[in-house]
Amino acid sequence: MKARGKSATGGVRSPSKRAAKRRAVGARELVAAELRWTCRALRPSKKPPSAAFLLDQERPMAALQTGLSIQAPGYHLFVSGLMGSGRTAVVELLLRDMQPRCKRVPDRVFLHNFRESNRPLLVSLPPGTAATFRDELEDLGGALHAALLGALRSRPHRMSRRVVLRATDSRDRRIMEALQRQAQKQGCALVRFQSQSGATTADIYPVVEGEPVTLDALSALVIEGKLPESERERLLRSREQLLERLEEVNERVREEHVRVAGELREMDRKLAWNVWRAHTREFVKRWPGREVADWLDAAGEFVERHLGQLVGRDETDDEGATEEGSDFDRKAAPFDPLPFRPVLFRAAIVKTSFNDACPVVIETNPTYANLFGTIRQPADGSAPGPQDVHPGALVRADGGYLVLRCIDVLGEPGVWPQLKRTLQTGRLEIRDADPAGGGPSSGLQPEPIPLDVKVVLIGEPGVYEQLATEDQQFPQTFKIHAEFDATIPVNRRNLTRYADYLHWLAGRESLRPFGGEAMAAVAEYGARAAGRRDRLITRYSELGDLAREASHLAELAAAAAVGREHVVAAIEARRQRHDLAQELTERDYSAGYMRLSTTGVAVGQVNALTVLDTGTLEFGRPCRITCNSGVAVAQRSGLINIEGLANLSGPIHDKGVMILEGFLLQEFGRDGPLCMQATICFEQLYGGVDGDSASLAQLLALLSSLSSVPLHQHLAITGSINQKGEVQAVAAVNEKVEGFFRICRARRLSGRQGVVLPDANASDLMLDADVVQAVERGEFHIYAVSSLVEALALFTDLDGAEVLARVRAALAEFRRVAG
Repeated sequence: MKARGKSATGGVRSPSKRAAKRRAVGARELVAAELRWTCRALRPSKKPPSAAFLLDQERPMAALQTGLSIQAPGYHLFVSGLMGSGRTAVVELLLRDMQPRCKRVPDRVFLHNFRESNRPLLVSLPPGTAATFRDELEDLGGALHAALLGALRSRPHRMSRRVVLRATDSRDRRIMEALQRQAQKQGCALVRFQSQSGATTADIYPVVEGEPVTLDALSALVIEGKLPESERERLLRSREQLLERLEEVNERVREEHVRVAGELREMDRKLAWNVWRAHTREFVKRWPGREVADWLDAAGEFVERHLGQLVGRDETDDEGATEEGSDFDRKAAPFDPLPFRPVLFRAAIVKTSFNDACPVVIETNPTYANLFGTIRQPADGSAPGPQDVHPGALVRADGGYLVLRCIDVLGEPGVWPQLKRTLQTGRLEIRDADPAGGGPSSGLQPEPIPLDVKVVLIGEPGVYEQLATEDQQFPQTFKIHAEFDATIPVNRRNLTRYADYLHWLAGRESLRPFGGEAMAAVAEYGARAAGRRDRLITRYSELGDLAREASHLAELAAAAAVGREHVVAAIEARRQRHDLAQELTERDYSAGYMRLSTTGVAVGQVNALTVLDTGTLEFGRPCRITCNSGVAVAQRSGLINIEGLANLSGPIHDKGVMILEGFLLQEFGRDGPLCMQATICFEQLYGGVDGDSASLAQLLALLSSLSSVPLHQHLAITGSINQKGEVQAVAAVNEKVEGFFRICRARRLSGRQGVVLPDANASDLMLDADVVQAVERGEFHIYAVSSLVEALALFTDLDGAEVLARVRAALAEFRRVAG
């Protein structure tokens, strides 16, 4: 059994003499007027319907207004109860209709971080100015690059550098010439060498016969007798003295080069800063703010550190002299992988707004990247930069509202924990993260983005309570729960809502206009879908689909307007598209594969009404319940639920069986032990069973078996029973009644067949017209009962108390036999 939402129906028919007799014992037969609600023709007010007007529910609307009005941490919204495919659109319309107050957030851009290149800096700007800032900053970068190149490579600046370098070279030559003269006086010579790398080194060689010789050659001359040993020793002593002097000279030259290099750097730096200040002065005035000023300072420091890469030192002067020895020599300057380039002055826009409108973002695919943003790898394989940071829906919704479906968020790996963290801290970190692995996959770590956004989660009924139970942080993050009822009362105001919606939809989508009777037929469909004839569904997307299909049928029939017949035909066509499972089930009954009696009487056997749900259609399926009983044996006693032993029953069904035992104890337990055993079974039901809507039928079968009183098979019954013998309401009574009616009609209606249902469900009936007509003609009957005694009277033609007395006598006999 399926325990779904309750249905609503009614009927009309003159009561028979047998019915009068049964009402005398408490059961009542329903007339045709009680089986279906018929709506009068509707007239629209022709006012454009708003979402709030269509839903008309004060409590959730007040909750929404509270959540939208309070600007404090944790006041995010969870909306439940809006069923149907169009609920996201309904929430969007609600937000726009309510016109919540929004704070316009600043524009934000990412800039290259000159101090930590893997951590792009976030800069906030006045709203609507990000694009202008980006363009002006890029122009500034290009102008600075060109101006610095022009100034540092200009002829006056190069001449100034050359003067310093030539003075240094002149001093170096004089020092080395003085050392050369001193060496000559001591019989030695200063010899210079140049390596393959271009470096110049110097050494002291002894001089023999006017030529410098190596130490090995000097020793060879002594061995050959061409040079006295005493002369060799003198030359070596002189060489040692000169080497000490050479080291002193080299140290002086190195110190001079360091000084000159610093002097040249200072010349370049001063010139570069003059150019820098001249070009950035106006930019700073146009874009005041500490963030921009700090970034420009860092950029200036970066340019100062990389002037060598900017200018280049392989240039020659007009006379072909190379500026050797300076720290700007390309051979000596270290290679920097990140030289100054205009591209570093490009701003990556993170968030910008073009007007004061409150952003309402609907994210239908909340993957990690779509929601939080991502960092894409450049196609050329280079390291990612600020331009490769792509924000997600949270940033687009900053300053407004982000609407998400809860089931989508919970189904994406890593999204739910990160979303909670972001909403709790109010700061979004964009990372190229792998949600499955839990860690970032690139080294770029942009600065966190402050967020001022309200998230609206749309969930199913009961999800909020489940999440609040499982996660203590959830209700602290989503403090507002706006819970909409899926139905609204049937009254003039709400019927006008239906009419206004259909009138608006027809105009918006160019459908055939709807007549008053067609609108009434749609309202009747809304009551049937609500499960009660005094309620209407608020699934306007479903109503819209029905309206489109009815308009299509009217168009095919060349009708000028949609009439009731087109709506009825659309409903029937929709049912036929999905009723193959129902047709196959009823075919099995007609062929005799499924056993079900609709005439005669039987002991311990009753027709119960169940519901099968295919996902797109619910339909009633009658089912035979049988019960056998006898004296209890030592190993097994009490009521045996065969489906339960076979693991084919759900917990609610098992509870219903236990309630039957409770009724037996309440009714007969004081007479003595219940020395009985009974087996109860749903015959030919193999797919499992749950719910307690057949517990009344099970109790009838059990009492019939115990008392040996036969039950009428032309009746079927649905209803829940409690331990006191009171009949309780169940769900899907319309589908159950119609299911048994179709089988009886296929076997030919006898005029006695009918359905027994709880009296509490009588106001839920909204039966098909063919059932109502059969009742009106006296071919089918529907009875309402409120107690077990009333149901027994209907099924046995005996007083219910008499049946219970026979059960008491049977149990007494069981005790005697068992004793």
